[in-house]
Amino acid sequence: MVTCIRPEPESTALGTSTDVFHTADKLAQAAVADLADFVAIEVSEPTLHGDVSTPRPLCSGTPFRRAAFQSKPGTDVRPAYAVGDVSRIPRATPYRQTLVDLHPRLILDLVRDGRWLVHDPTRAHRIREAQAHSAMVVPMIVGGAVLGLVGMYRRAESAPFDVDDLQAAIRFAERAAQCLDVVRGRIQGRVHARLLQRNLLPEVLPSLGAFEAAEGQVPVEGSGGEWFDIIPLSGARAALVVGATQGRGVDAAVGMSQLRAMIVALAIQDLAPDEILARLDDMANRLGEPLVSGRLPSDVKYAGSSCLCVVYDPVTGRCISSRAGASQLVVIRPDGVVSAPGLPSHPTLGSDGHPYETTEVDVPPGTVLLLKSGGIDDAHPDGDATAEHLREVVNRSGPDVRKIIESARRDVAPGHEPALLVARAQALDAKNVASLALPSDPAAVAAARAWTRRQLRTWMLDELAYTTALIVSELVTNAIRYATGPTELRLINDGHTLICEVSDTNGAVPRLHKARPSDEGGRGLSIVSELTQHRGTRLTAYGKTVWTEQSHST
Repeated sequence: MVTCIRPEPESTALGTSTDVFHTADKLAQAAVADLADFVAIEVSEPTLHGDVSTPRPLCSGTPFRRAAFQSKPGTDVRPAYAVGDVSRIPRATPYRQTLVDLHPRLILDLVRDGRWLVHDPTRAHRIREAQAHSAMVVPMIVGGAVLGLVGMYRRAESAPFDVDDLQAAIRFAERAAQCLDVVRGRIQGRVHARLLQRNLLPEVLPSLGAFEAAEGQVPVEGSGGEWFDIIPLSGARAALVVGATQGRGVDAAVGMSQLRAMIVALAIQDLAPDEILARLDDMANRLGEPLVSGRLPSDVKYAGSSCLCVVYDPVTGRCISSRAGASQLVVIRPDGVVSAPGLPSHPTLGSDGHPYETTEVDVPPGTVLLLKSGGIDDAHPDGDATAEHLREVVNRSGPDVRKIIESARRDVAPGHEPALLVARAQALDAKNVASLALPSDPAAVAAARAWTRRQLRTWMLDELAYTTALIVSELVTNAIRYATGPTELRLINDGHTLICEVSDTNGAVPRLHKARPSDEGGRGLSIVSELTQHRGTRLTAYGKTVWTEQSHST
């Protein structure tokens, strides 16, 4: 009895065409050991790509590839086709007839019954060279789908095949088809995961004043759970994020999309990177706890995911970062110095609930930031080794971000590629940032309005002068009324966006609510909301900053 070779466990299978060849080779070895002198296995091209649509009967135009060839030890039998090559299946041969009617063939005497060999000269030459005298051709079928074909041969002094051998070959082909179908299912899952991953990732990274150029990539043969993102934040800042969820396949891609959405939702609330990761960690722990029924709240696993979050401020020229897992940040300065900042290590999300820490780094204009997602196997990344490796990459590729990311990708072993995000930082021109310190005096409101109009005239943004003066009047009035310390007004002209910020020492966040007809006040924030595209509050170490954004065409 021929034993079916089982596919590799899910933990080691990558779900690629390589797994089909590997499984087919194991199957061929088993057939040679128990049944034949040499064996050739062909698989259909759709099978290699995880396609389940191979029809019955098989379309004559469907290509096949040689998946495996094995012969008994000590024999010098050469294959008609190398593994991986397209294998021709000519008409008027037992191979084509078997694929058409899906019936196995037993050829007792290749000399007497071998007139068909004239139609297949490539195989005919090798069959004669090997002195093969009998053959069996059996289709591999699962659920009506044709996965491939098994050709078995006996040669020289071996006894010819008989009907009992044909029955054993049919049983072998059935089990071989089941094994290949498992691998095909994994390939299909990987293909679906990659399609889902790419549809859920940003098609184009946002064009921001904080970065001169940016480029991101996820691995072609990854788990499906890797991602990268650039998130616009208030104050002309931006968050750069890379990460990788636990697991493989569609579930990993779904988990990636959900984690990415959560990070965006938290980041636009102006939370610091360590606070974002702390909330994600809590979420991963909560969703990992079973319900009263014993079931988990979600089939998607968030625990074990890695993430690196870096917030860059083009006004101050600094970035603050925090990580979970083995993700890494590499800083490539304009003078060519490459370093890996010592980010505090922290386990993956959902591990221990320990507080996250942050690292601050000066980022001169022209500095390239490279973010690399961590993998499950990278529990203790070597920052110095990574920096040295990236130094070699930059020396080869030059400063272009696309060449850097392509060069970094080429040096990674297949199956271990991380998500990469590369961005070249640029500072906001000092002439596009203006600030004014205000005393805690109601009379300062008028001075703030006048200063705002002058500044907008300098920037040639007169069309926004009236609305911005109203916004400044409302925000400064509230700051002076409810805070006791100093107040600062800051205007930022960031490309096509005018940002207005008012900072004070009161940590209470103003809430927008609908005023009733009888209310004498409470309409100021509603007016601000109507006049701006975006607005919000950012808590600071000394209080808060209330900010607004208006678009302009200048």
